[in-house]
Amino acid sequence: MGVQMKEIIPLKSINLEQIFNSNIGDYGYKKINQYKTSDVEEPSDRLEETYRTDLRRQRDKILYTGGFRRLQDKTQVISATREGDHRTRLTHTLEVEQIAISIANALKLNVDLVSAIALGHDVGHTPFGHAAERKLCKLLEHNGQFHHPIQSIRYLWEKYGSKLDSAIYEGILLHDSDMFKIKKKDVKDQFNYIKTVDNESKVFEDWVKFDKWLNAFPSTLESQVVIWADKIAYITHDLEDFIRCSAYTNLKKNNKKIEGELCNILSKLIGKTLETLDDYESRDLIRSIITNLIESSAKTIESFDNLTQDGVKLRTEEKSKEFTQKSKNKKYLDSLLINFDNAYRGYYYELRYFLDRYYILSPEVQRSDAKAEVIVEWLFNKMSSNYRLLPLSLREEVDCWILKEITQNKVLKPIYDKLPKKDKTLIGFEDKIEKLSGDKKIEAEDTYKDIQTKIISRKVACYIATMSDTYAENMYRDLIGSSVEFNL
Repeated sequence: MGVQMKEIIPLKSINLEQIFNSNIGDYGYKKINQYKTSDVEEPSDRLEETYRTDLRRQRDKILYTGGFRRLQDKTQVISATREGDHRTRLTHTLEVEQIAISIANALKLNVDLVSAIALGHDVGHTPFGHAAERKLCKLLEHNGQFHHPIQSIRYLWEKYGSKLDSAIYEGILLHDSDMFKIKKKDVKDQFNYIKTVDNESKVFEDWVKFDKWLNAFPSTLESQVVIWADKIAYITHDLEDFIRCSAYTNLKKNNKKIEGELCNILSKLIGKTLETLDDYESRDLIRSIITNLIESSAKTIESFDNLTQDGVKLRTEEKSKEFTQKSKNKKYLDSLLINFDNAYRGYYYELRYFLDRYYILSPEVQRSDAKAEVIVEWLFNKMSSNYRLLPLSLREEVDCWILKEITQNKVLKPIYDKLPKKDKTLIGFEDKIEKLSGDKKIEAEDTYKDIQTKIISRKVACYIATMSDTYAENMYRDLIGSSVEFNL
């Protein structure tokens, strides 16, 4: 007689949510399922999440976006096609997620939330790394500028709207907050002309008033984990890429002391003396950094009596008052509850500045950045001057937004209102302006041009941000009508 097998009863989302939350500390983020008991039948529109927690489902939505897939062909620091196996924006993102999950597990935080933030933090990033982002920011300096965390939120909101938890959006928005300060007006301009889903325009208008988020400290420890996971990933893995690439080889030829300088920094971070880089293993550095962050963060959390999730932001703000003399960048990072001990954080800054000086500013990276700037600026100017180069769906969006702005403008609306119903199109409106004369014509033309420029430039920047490196470079070559080669 065979052994009788127990019946496997799959855990549904409600039960999973309860089990999942029971493993999260009081200071962690708990997503409360609106369906309190397993006796309550979930609506048919929620059947897709029958066997997933709510945040896991949201995390998976980000994973399956086109924006996430395109990260495989977006530069991290230097093009992977140049040296062969350098990290892309996708491999960086996956490494951020892995590091964030490891930290979250050790500290009893919400793993699904850190995973969602980590996977989504760069989905709006430009091709060609930060060089392209800086160029778009410069090109849009009078129109709200451009920042990839905001673009990531914009991209996800256009796809999912309020179906993603606000804690995910907050984490994405603030993941790079030590690097830039955004004005409220610029944020508003960066979110202008957004396409909302399921008639959520009013929801978005209310949601985007995130004064509580902007230039603020994160309200969840999970968000703070991703901030450091992002930095740990790029500092450790950029170092690995740097050592293996021609930038380091060429540097050693001209600077005999460079290896000793690097070994000195790494010795402090790893906790053992390195005479040469032959003694260095990247896993030792990653393990040491993550261990210090976990152990130091645990002590900080334990130092508060009964720290709750609601108190995270307040405690972080209180801690920030200790660092009034520090630069903005350091003050922001030093204030986070998820953090290294003070001495170790100093070693982290040493390595960061080393890489900024010798890798980011190396001729190899600077040439790659110069290529990015040429392509992005040319595409931006070309498509801004002729937005019919945009895909048809985007052209239609542009036309709709222009018409909407016309009907709300005190100069242009009276002109538009006088048009016969059959002529209430952009072409009909432009013909009407052409027939005007004198100052009235000049004022109408100038106003109309300002509206067009503002809308088109924002939509063009968003379109460029969706491009992969290869797509952007191929479009540049196609439009310029040349087989130009970049041998920088």
